[in-house]
Amino acid sequence: MLNQLRADFYRLSHTMGIYLTLLVTIIYSAIITGKELIGGIIVSDYSMRELNSIKVWSLKDGINASTLSSSLLVYIFIGIFVMTIGYEFSQKTYKNTLVSGITRTQFIVSKYLIMLINIFAFSLIYFFTSIVTGMTLSRSVGTSWSSLLTMIFKTSLVIAFFISVIFELAILVLLLTSSIVTGSVFIVAFPILVATLHNIADWSWLKYFDFFSVALKISLKLIPNNQLWNYISISLVVVLITMVLSVVVIRNKEM
Repeated sequence: MLNQLRADFYRLSHTMGIYLTLLVTIIYSAIITGKELIGGIIVSDYSMRELNSIKVWSLKDGINASTLSSSLLVYIFIGIFVMTIGYEFSQKTYKNTLVSGITRTQFIVSKYLIMLINIFAFSLIYFFTSIVTGMTLSRSVGTSWSSLLTMIFKTSLVIAFFISVIFELAILVLLLTSSIVTGSVFIVAFPILVATLHNIADWSWLKYFDFFSVALKISLKLIPNNQLWNYISISLVVVLITMVLSVVVIRNKEM
């Protein structure tokens, strides 16, 4: 599996699309921080009002604004999903990988890890761009550097994990439909559908599957510590079940 990971990293590093995705991520972060804007799907109106009331932003305020605006990252990072596994299925080159000695389980796990690592790296770059932009504008730190860097690391890790849950579900959809378009549409539609059903049907259990809202709420400390592991545990179970189902589906695909 290590060879597969190295091969995927090498392939992605030589794909123009990954650099375009990175460029869009950097530009989006720079605009938010530089223009003192808040984009995306806002989770906390209170947090937004609090930021809007600040006359001069600090680096910490820029990070908070970037966190509130990070709900769009799941859509920006669709390119990572497409380039990591979508191309292989659209061009049917995944068969070459499977006959090279790697097991189906290793194939699915490696794809998930590649996406998780890339999303985490891009999320770090997203937040560090906010810091660089703020420093360019001579803004104060607003807290200690250690607290700021710890905040960035934890937030990036949380966002990367919960986006990876959605992407792992998209892998299963891709395998079931053999359509990269359907898998990509699922990534776009799933968060919106779950959030809409949660609001309309008022099914409280759906909050555990509103993965990206969960990521933002955890990052903004809107979820009590005694409930935190409920969200994380359910998400881990979803990842494991989806991986198992993906392995079953790919084993029954014609080579």
